[in-house]
Amino acid sequence: MKLIKVKGIVIREVTYKDNDKIITILTDSLGKVSAIAKGAKKTNSPLLASSQFLVYSEFVLYQNTGYFYLNSASVINTFYNLRVDFDKLQLVFDITKLLNLVTDENQDCEKILQLFLNTIYVLDKMDKDKRLIINAFKIKLFALLGFAPRQDKCTSCSKPLLEENEEFVYYDFIDNVFLCEECRKAVDKKRIIRISKATYNAIFYVMRVEVKKIFSFELKSYTDFELFGQVFTDAMISGL
Repeated sequence: MKLIKVKGIVIREVTYKDNDKIITILTDSLGKVSAIAKGAKKTNSPLLASSQFLVYSEFVLYQNTGYFYLNSASVINTFYNLRVDFDKLQLVFDITKLLNLVTDENQDCEKILQLFLNTIYVLDKMDKDKRLIINAFKIKLFALLGFAPRQDKCTSCSKPLLEENEEFVYYDFIDNVFLCEECRKAVDKKRIIRISKATYNAIFYVMRVEVKKIFSFELKSYTDFELFGQVFTDAMISGL
């Protein structure tokens, strides 16, 4: 029996039979993996702690008849404070639903795992606006998946965006492109949102910077940033 060692975090757990669980783990090397944790619901099970939602562990897995099984695990972080804070926990549930939707087995998820761990750490430990945290996560997630739109120039005319006399950039969520003031006039306004210069710069920053720095900014208003995060996410999901 070949044992496979991975680091990962449980993003879903469901009951399987009386005392077993099926846990979904976002791992650093196997992508998203579903594994059967036998006896994990028993109070004396060595797998009890590591098979709970939002617990980050080093897992030892093995395969049998096409299924992964959890052999053993060593807990790294339980993120306990998050799991007992209802408001924050609801935000994490929303994030994990998105992760379950966009990730696959055997996908390279190392950076996505890093993004998720960094996001829940900031949500747990730092005094940041939740709209910044959640929407920066969404924007960076789809950038990592290869869906970042061109950001330096208008996709239609190639003119640099946000010249000195312009205060807004326009996002076409059907084509996933940014447009300048003039070019957006040729597009149906129902498929466009307007975002401020400050918000555009924040989006540009999040998409380009390394994962651990995506929360290192502030905005006077997060209204446009939240709107873009929601529209961008909905548009990317609809295209999957």
